[in-house]
Amino acid sequence: MEAANEALVKPAASLPASGGWLAANRRLVGLLGGGAIVFLLAAVAAVAAATQTAGGLRLLLAALAAVSGLLAVAVAVIMPLAASPRLRRRGDLLLVRIGPARVEQLPLDAVECFFLGSQPLDRSGSPTAGDEPAFRVGTLVVRVAERAAKEHAGQWAARGPWAAWEDGYLVIDGRWTEPLTVETVRRVNGRLAQAKRAPVVEGCRSAVSEGGCGA
Repeated sequence: MEAANEALVKPAASLPASGGWLAANRRLVGLLGGGAIVFLLAAVAAVAAATQTAGGLRLLLAALAAVSGLLAVAVAVIMPLAASPRLRRRGDLLLVRIGPARVEQLPLDAVECFFLGSQPLDRSGSPTAGDEPAFRVGTLVVRVAERAAKEHAGQWAARGPWAAWEDGYLVIDGRWTEPLTVETVRRVNGRLAQAKRAPVVEGCRSAVSEGGCGA
């Protein structure tokens, strides 16, 4: 516990100046790539088989080829979104991807820090508030200034498969990101400090979750 609560930031000078702050889960991207290849091969095989048959079977194989081809295209379109960083800076905004087609934009000035958390899940993998969850998954929590959270209460309420707002915090699901470790939190907090052109300050702690953060 103490090790996790040590300084969770790096000197800004040691951090890269560009690129995403938090990467996607590479396994997810690999699975999608594999799925696209499978659908494409199925479409090719169905087309080849359809040319050797006639009648109703030929129509069935043609329909199978069309469906497989469409699925391959759909997965290929989703892949770049699934591979995109979960956290990225653009100017004075922090972009948080909460789903394949949605990005939450937070003013950098409103973002205070990041810290590690955990989310209880039921047996289906959905978040639960039960006392005895079936699983727990690591999360990265974005803490925003209380005043900003109140001002944007009506806007900052989105929920997606990769991140969701909970009690004024934006919680990023660790199942869809790179591994969430103390080193990961050091890095993203260092990027935040660098983006704000402020010295890295230690001592930002969360009372609701293990771990800590640097403002």
